[in-house]
Amino acid sequence: MPSKTHCFEILLEGKISSPLPEVIVAYGDDAFLRQETFHRLFKLAQCDEEGARSFDGETATWRDVHDELATLSLFDPQARRIAIVKNGDDLVKQSRAQLERWFAKPAQSSLLLLELSSFPANTKLYKIAAEHGWCIDCSAPKGRGFDSGPDAKAVEKWVSAWSSNTHGLNLTAKQVTAVVDLVGGDEFGLLHQELAKLSLFADSQGKVTDEILKQNVGSWRTQTIWKIVEAVAEGRTSEALAELQKVFGTGEHPAAVVPQLSWSLRRFGVASHLIEQSERSRSPMTLGQALLQAGFRPYELDKAERQLKRIGRRRAIKLLDELLSLDLKLKGSHSHLDRSIFAIEEFVTRLS
Repeated sequence: MPSKTHCFEILLEGKISSPLPEVIVAYGDDAFLRQETFHRLFKLAQCDEEGARSFDGETATWRDVHDELATLSLFDPQARRIAIVKNGDDLVKQSRAQLERWFAKPAQSSLLLLELSSFPANTKLYKIAAEHGWCIDCSAPKGRGFDSGPDAKAVEKWVSAWSSNTHGLNLTAKQVTAVVDLVGGDEFGLLHQELAKLSLFADSQGKVTDEILKQNVGSWRTQTIWKIVEAVAEGRTSEALAELQKVFGTGEHPAAVVPQLSWSLRRFGVASHLIEQSERSRSPMTLGQALLQAGFRPYELDKAERQLKRIGRRRAIKLLDELLSLDLKLKGSHSHLDRSIFAIEEFVTRLS
């Protein structure tokens, strides 16, 4: 197995080509994918996950983790010592030098599984991990060009395989597309939950009707956010803000709202950039062509064209930067709950 791989190769293909190394780092912005990757690795390698010692990287010290990996079992000296460090970003910051030494020369018959939200490839620690172990990217596959968001086709491939292998569903290609459209492609844990819910309505062959799918996929929160997106795109600012307050009033954290907003609005920004690029290259592109390339479905084109015209070119061309700015605010200066809500409301007001 390559030292650097994407988690889909493990989660979807269901096999690994070599034994587990002593060090495995699962990194990326999707906690569900990180956790499921570790579960699947244990299953494929036929390792006892219950025998692994779990640490919280926000409170654990390297000494605690090291002792677990380096100390032989009193009752079974030949047993593999396994340590899982969840939320390990703080541990990396505090003990980078020790981890570099361990990654380069880990104890035999040990296994360290480190879960990180980010793991830059230009760091010394990453290079050592890739040389001596596995680095598994657990982020949504990114699109190309202007679209820095998830690759819709890759997400649909995951939904198709996951619905079948994990939930026993037999969805058509059209239904898979509908699930991604209804839920979004940024939160795989939410997709997993919606597929699990849908499986309760499936027949003995794992099939569901389009009507059942439409009625049951997409939580109240999910459907409300779609209303917010439409209100924003059509300039109904007061309605968008009112719907936002409903979502926040149920206790939903702002950080959980932004991914679906981004999934929907990003496509307008991509379409605007495609049109601008075509004009610069003197290869004119119609609005419909740009919207299709940006990820809109054929049946969405009429509404999407009206909405993009309502947003206007000047604002649409800034959408990708605005979404990036909002994401950075929620992870930094506006991470507090009240400031996060303010940042989202400010974004909606400015766009509308």
